[in-house]
Amino acid sequence: MVAEAAVDERTRTHFTPSEVASHNSSQDDCWVSYLGRVYDLTPLLVEHAGDLVQPIADAAGKDISHWFNPKTGDVKRWENTTTGLPEYYTPMGRFLHVPPSDPSDTFQTDFGLPWWMDHLEKEPRYWVGMLSQKRVRKVRIVNMLTKDEHTIEVCAEDTVAQISQKYLVYNSHAGSYTWKRLPTNGDKDMIVLDMAKTLEDNGLVDEGDEFEALGIDEDYYVPSVHLYFKDDLTEG
Repeated sequence: MVAEAAVDERTRTHFTPSEVASHNSSQDDCWVSYLGRVYDLTPLLVEHAGDLVQPIADAAGKDISHWFNPKTGDVKRWENTTTGLPEYYTPMGRFLHVPPSDPSDTFQTDFGLPWWMDHLEKEPRYWVGMLSQKRVRKVRIVNMLTKDEHTIEVCAEDTVAQISQKYLVYNSHAGSYTWKRLPTNGDKDMIVLDMAKTLEDNGLVDEGDEFEALGIDEDYYVPSVHLYFKDDLTEG
């Protein structure tokens, strides 16, 4: 049985597979996903140079769920037909924190939880969020002050507050704006979004599948969010 994370998973940022894939440097930007979680293992590679981190470095930007048993959350095991004993199954090469198959007095066991169990720590070092389990959707963000427009991919699970964090790469003062959507049902006033809710919970339903099936260009169905400046140069 998989142990529950020490930190509420619902509060964690969600990432799309393409976001994870963009962190694909074995040297200084190594993210991986597995069993629905996203890990930034860059600090791990920096701290532990050598052959044991090479399989991890080679997997930068990829999903490595197949390394693990989904029921236990631990590395997969197999039974050695020669010894009849269970061993860790690592065809990609033994990696950091996996004990050697033969007895060894050089294997250190004082590292606490292995890196793949970091989500069980009270203060995780490597676990940065969750992999989106729903359709990745797009949203058009329109800055009413500068007239800039950006269409970005977000996770269906993202709250508007989390989307605003992802938007910081385009505008470091995203927190200085009120986020609104177009009125509906004949209303005249723009509707202020609840930053703690998702786009769908704010009434911006994802209709992408239906429109794509009809062959309609995404420019016609990607929802728009309008940012109104609050006269406060808050960063973030």
